[in-house]
Amino acid sequence: MNHRLLNVRGLKLHCVERGEGELTLLLHGWLDHAGSFDLLAPLLPGRIVAMDFRGHGDSQWVGPGGFYHFVEYIADLDGALEVLSPQEPVRIVGHSMGAAAALIYAALRPGRVSHLTMIDAVPLSISTEEVPARLGSYLEDLRQMPRKRRRVDSVADAAQRLMRNNGSLSETAARLLAHGGVSPDPEQDNALAWKWDPLLRAHSPLPIVEPVVQLVCTQATVPVLLLRGERGMLPQESELRARFPKLKMSAHTVAGTGHHAHVDAPQAVARLITAAWTR
Repeated sequence: MNHRLLNVRGLKLHCVERGEGELTLLLHGWLDHAGSFDLLAPLLPGRIVAMDFRGHGDSQWVGPGGFYHFVEYIADLDGALEVLSPQEPVRIVGHSMGAAAALIYAALRPGRVSHLTMIDAVPLSISTEEVPARLGSYLEDLRQMPRKRRRVDSVADAAQRLMRNNGSLSETAARLLAHGGVSPDPEQDNALAWKWDPLLRAHSPLPIVEPVVQLVCTQATVPVLLLRGERGMLPQESELRARFPKLKMSAHTVAGTGHHAHVDAPQAVARLITAAWTR
């Protein structure tokens, strides 16, 4: 394992690199981190790079006046690939938010992604009628949202909090996410605290509405492997195909798993991914 920082337009993004060969980029979900792939990454062949999005894990937070718009995750993905693989297309395995960003990126940058695996995720959207309320919530969040890291009593306490907030999260997944998601905070006498920037929880004033999702995703030509957690957050496969009829998508439900299928059943997920790559 090799830890490195990528300079993406002046923002330092942390990643963990393993192996050699064809590049696969692993992208985590909202409030997760690159370590969420620690069980899956060693099972995949080639050069495997797991990246922390801005404000997550060990990546840099945005500065004063900055924010975390979803479109900026897509731009950071583009910048990271310019550093990691400026010439050759890459494979991407994304979970939740990371998968949604990767699908939109693949549609906007045809030829840069050779294969996409989406773990329990498709792009989220809201109706245009919801946008005015989101704008108001954004202004309130900017006024009230503190930037001080949220403290936890221990890694075990952090894991329990994660399970309370996500009923499908297994104990194994909660421990893994908690272990890599907290660290001593020098600004709070080295008390244990979440690594992620509290500003990540603020409402974005630039949500993507469904007509835009449809217009963008119809441009995607990349082969897609969609892995549903049996107890995850996705609707049935028939509903997904009806929403995205033009995606070149194969879909599988991973038995016994929740939203973090790659943590609950890493070997099964690795077998499905490598089989899709060989096809």
